[in-house]
This record gives sequence, C-alpha cells and structure tokens, in this order.
Amino acid sequence: MMVYVVLFLVNFLINYVIATFMNNVAIQKGQENSHAFIITLLFGFVGCLYVVALPDIIQRKQAEDILAVLLKMKGDKE
Repeated sequence: MMVYVVLFLVNFLINYVIATFMNNVAIQKGQENSHAFIITLLFGFVGCLYVVALPDIIQRKQAEDILAVLLKMKGDKE
C-alpha cells in the first residue's frame, strides 16, 4: 500500500513540474488566462498538446505591427 502512495506522490510531483513549465510556455505565448496549469496537471500529455496548440498572440501582434508599418511606408511613397 505504501508503494502506491509513493508512486502517486512521485507522479503528482512530475505532473506539477511539467504543468508549471507548460504554464510558463503559455504565458510566453501571451495566453495568461488559458488555464494551462490546471489542464496540464489534470490531463497530463493532453494538456501539453493543448498548450502547444495555443496560438502565439505576441508573435501575431508583432507581425501585424510590421505589416502596418510596411503598408504605411508604401502609402507614403505613392
């Protein structure tokens, strides 16, 4: 019985570390309210896939800003 408790605690600790890492990835993608920590902690690998599938809001915003500047430069030349 004690072996099962230890295995459960080790599994929970590993899932906690992975969930923390995946939450940091989600925050770097601009997804502060994605609940990535809870989803990864509860569902494990499926939660990791969820975080990988999240769109990168910061990169999208940067691309939109670059496009706006390029269009403005093109409009100024004409």
